[in-house]
Amino acid sequence: MLLSAYFARDRLVNIRSTTVEGALRELLKTFPPTLNLNQDRIIEDLLSQEKQTPTNLGNGIAIPHLKLPIKRPCLIAIGRCHGGLQSDLQSDYGEVRLLILLLFNEDGDRHLTVLAKLAREFHDPQKVLSLTKDQTLTKFYENWLRIFRQRQPQLDVEQQKTRGQRIFLKEAFQLALSSECQSIFLFPDALSEWFPFGQYFRGLNRILISGRLPEDIPPDCEIDHMLSIANYSEMRLMQMHSAILLALNRRLISRDEKICCVGSGSESNRFDCLLVMDVAVKYKSLFNTRRGLVPKDVKPEVFERIVAIAHEIALEGREGKPLGAMFILGSHGKIKNHYRSLILNPFQGYPRQERNVLNPFIDETIKEFASLDGAFIVDGDGVLEAAGTMVTVTNQGIVLPGGFGTRHMSAAAISKATDSIAVVVSQSTNQVTIFRNGQMLPLSEKVMG
Repeated sequence: MLLSAYFARDRLVNIRSTTVEGALRELLKTFPPTLNLNQDRIIEDLLSQEKQTPTNLGNGIAIPHLKLPIKRPCLIAIGRCHGGLQSDLQSDYGEVRLLILLLFNEDGDRHLTVLAKLAREFHDPQKVLSLTKDQTLTKFYENWLRIFRQRQPQLDVEQQKTRGQRIFLKEAFQLALSSECQSIFLFPDALSEWFPFGQYFRGLNRILISGRLPEDIPPDCEIDHMLSIANYSEMRLMQMHSAILLALNRRLISRDEKICCVGSGSESNRFDCLLVMDVAVKYKSLFNTRRGLVPKDVKPEVFERIVAIAHEIALEGREGKPLGAMFILGSHGKIKNHYRSLILNPFQGYPRQERNVLNPFIDETIKEFASLDGAFIVDGDGVLEAAGTMVTVTNQGIVLPGGFGTRHMSAAAISKATDSIAVVVSQSTNQVTIFRNGQMLPLSEKVMG
């Protein structure tokens, strides 16, 4: 896993400096000179970013981070600050006991996944205590690996996979060819082992759908693209709708092609499901000659982030209770005349960077406000414009299946009236549904209590 694989013992130090800048310089010195890092420029960029969006999580932990043109996926250095740090930044660093510096390759969006994981892990007071309490560096390193290391599956197909699985994949390839598929979607999260997919699906666009980090996937798998989508369901291929939408959103597939899906059951530990889908036919109701599947005003990563947060709300609820939620994504200029606030806007007055859904530290804030009645309004760049709002659009002649209430009707109506896209979490069934052009597409199945 990235958080253990890219963290070496010699990049863990006891910080001697009493300032944030000095501490960052000490951490940068732990990286080898061969990386040719421009330390002064990195310090300048990190401090500038900290002034705009502080990365102090509280509980004694801060995670400054930056994307750079480096070859490695990630560089990690950690400093223990026994007396806190002084700074003129927005946030108080006097209580910081652990400074985790992350430098990411500038290509891709894996930093969002890693930062979100760190934020989730450090919500656990016991884990924070195990890393911030007084102990030797060696003991700290052992605790870090215990928290973040996962066993890496070993790739040894001939010894670890049955003959039946190899036959299954070969037949899947033949089915894909005979069905004129250009892409193959692979859903391996239920598997304990991996396959060299390039050997089985040569000539096809190989897309892996997984809730794991990209660094968890052995390079021998030979995939062309990966979509980091967690599976929140026991049903086979329930990630499929989300995966297809995100692949379309990233232009990894076209709306006119057929795809072959190869899935695995949650308890089967093997591939056991094949499905060929004509994208144009399946999603015909969502396509429109004037509108794309996702509004042009909405960045792909914003849509993906909202879908991920919606699934988390559906799965976790809040304090053991189920939650409903609605997110309206699109140009705020087009949406602003079609809703009104039910409460004082909790996001008003905050800097745009601090209320952006791409900021992984805002997840808990969103989940807290999800308990309010009404919808979140999110502009195309990911900035949360409002929460606790009521959609004022009429139903636009929309008819929904039985079992869908006012929240779903409002989402359908505003998606049709304003060229927006709505993501809805049902409080009663935990189902996640998107609405576009007034049409609906469930991303998960209903879970009845």
